[in-house]
Amino acid sequence: MTKNLFLIPNPVFKPRLRLFCFPYAGGSATAFVPWVRHLPKDVEVVLLQPPGRGSRFSEVAHEDMLSLTSEILAEQNFITEVPYVFFGHSLGSRVAFEVARELQYRRLLAPLHFIASGSRAPHLAEKLESIHNLSDWEFAKKLEDLNGTPKEILHNKELMQLVLPSLRADFRIAESHVAKPEPLSCPITVFYGIEDDAVTIEKVNAWQELSKFTINTIAFKGGHFFINEAKNQVLTTLTDILVSANQEIKNQTALIS
Repeated sequence: MTKNLFLIPNPVFKPRLRLFCFPYAGGSATAFVPWVRHLPKDVEVVLLQPPGRGSRFSEVAHEDMLSLTSEILAEQNFITEVPYVFFGHSLGSRVAFEVARELQYRRLLAPLHFIASGSRAPHLAEKLESIHNLSDWEFAKKLEDLNGTPKEILHNKELMQLVLPSLRADFRIAESHVAKPEPLSCPITVFYGIEDDAVTIEKVNAWQELSKFTINTIAFKGGHFFINEAKNQVLTTLTDILVSANQEIKNQTALIS
């Protein structure tokens, strides 16, 4: 396995189910670490750690979707060795979709459930202002408006100079990538923030074009980072999905035996 690609805060012996979490643009695996203690103990939570941040800070960040997903898909055997659920927030949703789509193309085990959080459907072109090529000051101001980057980083010039390359790389991918509209053969649930101006209900509902099942959409109080503003409600809903997935696995096992 690629060194430090996946962070597993609480390894589970012979897990029945895994949850893979894909971070938002500028985010890292550590954004999800506090979630682990609130999720079912028998679900192994696997956090994606892209290069250019956290334990991989010294590595060069990916600047295009193909490069990023190719690194992840190199670990397809690990991803598909037990039943799993994908969760991604914002850009993470679109990265997770591309990984799931390619796994499906390779006829490997599909996710039991796909959870897209705070993201337009990935086959829709981004129509908002491009920010990855703005000046350092303008880029930092836009990041502050999005409220996803810690202020202690945004207001520290030295730290910002260190993290700017990976931030710009992530936003380059987020702003340029458009997926092929190929439906996944698994249920999709879409989380969205009621006050998120960037992800409208039309962009949320467009996920229906990417699933062979009827999608489920769930609104949370807050803006683009409602996963922080409504953390308890998000984790409760996520737990319910994981419990349901685990029960599905148990039912399938009982049928086989």
